[in-house]
Amino acid sequence: MKKTATVYWLLPAKPERELFYDVVRILRKEFRAPHFEPHLTLFSTTKDRSATGRIRRGEESAKKVLQQISMRPIRLATRGVGFSSAFTKTLFIRFKSSDALRKLVADLSRVAKSPAKAPNDLHVSLLYKKLPRGAKKELAAVMKLPFRTVVFDSIAAVRCPLPSRTTANVESWKILAKKSLRR
Repeated sequence: MKKTATVYWLLPAKPERELFYDVVRILRKEFRAPHFEPHLTLFSTTKDRSATGRIRRGEESAKKVLQQISMRPIRLATRGVGFSSAFTKTLFIRFKSSDALRKLVADLSRVAKSPAKAPNDLHVSLLYKKLPRGAKKELAAVMKLPFRTVVFDSIAAVRCPLPSRTTANVESWKILAKKSLRR
């Protein structure tokens, strides 16, 4: 049986969310790649523990974790477009961290009772597909961002197989719970 994790995502607000959806849709069609919701991964955990230390699973646990988070939307500055050899980082937009993001990760980690630190390569992926390096480099070079910052206004808890290295893995992702960050 494949190992699964609960992964916590930060989701962009309009209008950037709509732009990201359009870019993902266009690239998905062009490269026959999987569909996914554009997101910034905060951290993942293979276990959620209750206050008594018992392991909790599924939607109930994810909803309880998100209910305990109280934050405003987070604005992050972009650092350009990148690419890598990793399936889940084929083509992506890089972001700079912030104090608010580090606080959110610390709060989520504490509530989920799972050690986590803020990710060191913050990004929102635009394409998941194995492609030649030259093709990824060319895509990254032509990608121009019409904004310098992105507001993220909600969090999602998602069940994902570990590792996610194929289209089937990505298409099996399931959002367990979502929460809007207050304005």
